[in-house]
Amino acid sequence: MNDIKPLILIVEDNEVIAKLLEKLFKRKGYRTSVAYTVEQAWASIEKNMPDLCVLDVELPDGDGFSLCSALQDKHSEEAISCLFLTGRTLTADKVDGLNAGGDYYLTKPYDNNELIAVVQRLLSRREQMRKKVANVSEIKEGPLKINIDKKKAYIEGRDAGLTSKEFELLVYLVRNKNKDLTAEKIYENVWNTPMNHNTGTVRTHIYNLRKKLREEDTDEFAILFENRKGYMFTTD
Repeated sequence: MNDIKPLILIVEDNEVIAKLLEKLFKRKGYRTSVAYTVEQAWASIEKNMPDLCVLDVELPDGDGFSLCSALQDKHSEEAISCLFLTGRTLTADKVDGLNAGGDYYLTKPYDNNELIAVVQRLLSRREQMRKKVANVSEIKEGPLKINIDKKKAYIEGRDAGLTSKEFELLVYLVRNKNKDLTAEKIYENVWNTPMNHNTGTVRTHIYNLRKKLREEDTDEFAILFENRKGYMFTTD
């Protein structure tokens, strides 16, 4: 059973409000991180993917609407929930927030009980969505077929002969298709421990995975690498 508490990213340029939200969420047992700008929000997201983002709209270097929209485009398969918490009360603003991919829109001043109720509902719905993904027993990408139950990968019907860790790595890459994944993020999610700046393990496993999947013999999928961005499984 996973005992890690949900992580809530608070994106709010008012330090007083941000600290109050952080205290409220921590009191309810959630983990938190705080960003005061869009730039800080992206840095936090890349370091540790949140389960829920609580977004102000007006930020020093951008706005919460654009951040939410970009987040949904870039991390669509993560099913990240976004809750707008803002002083902008016009109906047009609410419509913009929902059209940007927001799950809920609350205006300031807000009631703590209502806020927590919304947070709990959004996190519960996200967990249900994640369980649905986890329950998928087979994934197909061109000539590649992954059988989750048997923990085996097949290329054109042939067993690729992956080790258990290579299989876990492949599943993680495929479930994050078309996303840039740093070696650190891969290591922390597949090996479940901090990488400590040693990229050799990830690099070696990626090399072996490419070889066993005979990646060079197909143009239907690829595991790409780009400096400063990391690895990506793609079918484009």
